[in-house]
Amino acid sequence: MERTKRLKKRQKSLIFPQKELILSLLLVIFGAALVTSSFSKNASYASVDQVQQENKNKPSKIYIPTLNKTLEITEGIVQNDRWTISESGVSYLTSSALPGQPGNSIIYGHNKKDILGDLEKVQINDAIHIIMENGDLFSYKVSETKEVKPSQVDILTQTSDERITIYTCSGFLDQARFVVIAKATS
Repeated sequence: MERTKRLKKRQKSLIFPQKELILSLLLVIFGAALVTSSFSKNASYASVDQVQQENKNKPSKIYIPTLNKTLEITEGIVQNDRWTISESGVSYLTSSALPGQPGNSIIYGHNKKDILGDLEKVQINDAIHIIMENGDLFSYKVSETKEVKPSQVDILTQTSDERITIYTCSGFLDQARFVVIAKATS
């Protein structure tokens, strides 16, 4: 009986080192995976930063001479069906075309006196200018103004020509949108 106990104990001690070896190998593999995962995440952040550095020329200001108004432009996005919007200037929808390139650049802002509250005073053939972060200036001439329902999102579609679409809330209790469309001047 005593001999059987010693034999079982010896068998356990022979199996246990293998368990330690297996456990050690698993920990090493897990550690390597963790380091690799962390490195690849940092590498992807670096590539995003590089892309952002290359696309540094973003719209910075909009100047509307008719309104004698220059407004700061911040980046805007749509997230979970909600639009981010600047409280002190206008927002540029980053998923739309960049000013100076073919397509429809979407700019929007609050209907406040010091922002786009007087946008309805803009008329056809008025000039609008976009100043980029690098100092480039793009000029546009108003081709259309109109009031639309919030559901009329066709104003946001991309185009083959170079244009900007500026809009703000309007109407009773902001139940409409006032839209200014301006096309690039040569």
